[in-house]
Amino acid sequence: MGLFRRWFGGTEQRSGEAVASPAPPETLAVSDESVRSDGEQGEDSRLRAKIQDLLDTAINPAVAGHGGVVSLVDVKDKMVYLQMGGGCQGCGMADVTLKQGIETMIREELPEVVEILDVTDHAAGQNPYSAASKK
Repeated sequence: MGLFRRWFGGTEQRSGEAVASPAPPETLAVSDESVRSDGEQGEDSRLRAKIQDLLDTAINPAVAGHGGVVSLVDVKDKMVYLQMGGGCQGCGMADVTLKQGIETMIREELPEVVEILDVTDHAAGQNPYSAASKK
């Protein structure tokens, strides 16, 4: 996890350290849960817990220094769906942060993850970093 410290600076917490009142994000209901095998559901649940721990202990403290926040939306078939908010929503560097920072850290810790997707509507919101241009 040293990569994130080099990327954003500051300190990082390791798994097992106390985090000040982490608020678990609400996850979207997956409509085809009953169709998936127990093994797939169990693997996604395990990945969801580990990714949430990474978000709470390393990723969000790093992006918070820049006014951002990253939320776990869902994990399905080893694909991770993230939403960026605060200063990350609409920021021109959001893709770089995702690909070179967040994705690298998740893949380093959880190589079994197939894909990491940003589901943020970067042009929407009450106060996106960079609003869409008017045409």
